[in-house]
Amino acid sequence: MSTALLVFGLGCSLLARLPIGSETEIEPTRTPLPTFTPTAVAQVPISVLPTPTPFPSDTPTPEPLPTEPPLHQPNRRLLNPPKNLSHLNPNQPSHRRPRRSPQPEPTEVPPPAEPPPPSEPSVGANGVIGKIEFRDGRDTYSVGEKIFVKIEAKLPGEKGQKPFGVLGLTASTGAFQTSWSSGTIDGVFRHEDGLALNAPGNHKLWLSICFSSIDVCQGPDGNWERFEPGLDVIVQ
Repeated sequence: MSTALLVFGLGCSLLARLPIGSETEIEPTRTPLPTFTPTAVAQVPISVLPTPTPFPSDTPTPEPLPTEPPLHQPNRRLLNPPKNLSHLNPNQPSHRRPRRSPQPEPTEVPPPAEPPPPSEPSVGANGVIGKIEFRDGRDTYSVGEKIFVKIEAKLPGEKGQKPFGVLGLTASTGAFQTSWSSGTIDGVFRHEDGLALNAPGNHKLWLSICFSSIDVCQGPDGNWERFEPGLDVIVQ
């Protein structure tokens, strides 16, 4: 395009230089048309990016679910149970309904038998009847509490005299309480005394008399006698 404009400008300048009024035949000059040369499109190399390769991933294998045990199937012996049982008389005996045996009437439990009263003291080996009884009318005491008793020692018919060296109380625990020493049973001897027990449980008390002198009673040759039946005592 610029070449065409340049040629056109040169032609105009030549015409201006010709003398006016002179007729000069100027042969037309053929100006070759410029040829259009297409511009080559620059090809930009395109680099194709590589396709990313996916990394192998560890796909967890699902564990199989535990197999549930089969449900308990009910007994299917009765496939077609009767739909209506209203026609059956509940008071009428049937082979399908067991007959109830009559319930025995409750029997009254007899009260426990009372323990027999203690036997009456009898004349002992030394001709003396000895016994003791609770002074306070109870047989239950606390640990360490003094158990008071009434003591009685008498001769048959409450006549006569019987000397003794030691008179006291003996417990099943081994304890001994001296109530009187160097005394005489003049027909009958009565006294009150007590003994404390430090061990809880069921125990026994007796009247014990030594019919020797006090000096002999303290040795192994003493004539000791324990009078039955004694007393049962509870220590809590």
